[in-house]
Amino acid sequence: MIDLKTYGYTQTEIPPEGMIPGRITELRREQYTVVTEYGEAAAKLKGKFYYDSQAREAFPCVGDFVLLQYNESGASQIARLLPRRSKFSRADFSGHAAGYVKTVLEQVVAANFDTVFILSSLNADFSVNRILRYLTQARQFGAQPVVVLTKADLAEDTGQPAAGVLAAAPDVPVHAISSYTGYGLEALDPYLRPGRTVVFLGMSGVGKSSLLNALMGQDVMEVKAI
Repeated sequence: MIDLKTYGYTQTEIPPEGMIPGRITELRREQYTVVTEYGEAAAKLKGKFYYDSQAREAFPCVGDFVLLQYNESGASQIARLLPRRSKFSRADFSGHAAGYVKTVLEQVVAANFDTVFILSSLNADFSVNRILRYLTQARQFGAQPVVVLTKADLAEDTGQPAAGVLAAAPDVPVHAISSYTGYGLEALDPYLRPGRTVVFLGMSGVGKSSLLNALMGQDVMEVKAI
């Protein structure tokens, strides 16, 4: 049986007979990819999620631990969502009518992570106030925030921006890195331990995909121009 502690899950859950535990690593429309003791499995939700759930929060998302009715010859079924220890959610505005919003639901888009990398590039768009807004969100998620200042190879001075962040948030680690040259990447190693999960947070173009590729040592995400 897969040991959920390997993936940082600390709660004990004994699967009912006929079910196995797993962790969701990808969601495309209604198709899930779940890591299990048998490897990756394609899975869909059991019908009860659609009939019993009152909000999007009850639907599994990337990072969730679940119990599966495993099918080795076809799509497995996600039967139960295990308790979350942290989550990243956003407002889902629905029910528009007559020019106003009738309902605002919570949409959880990632769960069960330990660290939030807040990425901000060292270019003309650098803003301490924007980083502070992300820090407020990260603290609400229930995870450790870490500020990662990207594209250090394009900056004449990395010390001043880092000092500005530390002055505004002295309790938060700040690291300047370059995914292109590898500068500073070793400083991120303590956060990338087995059984730990990291979420990347930042505006489009700050270098999230480039950093992931650099950490993986291969191109796993497409990098586009800003």
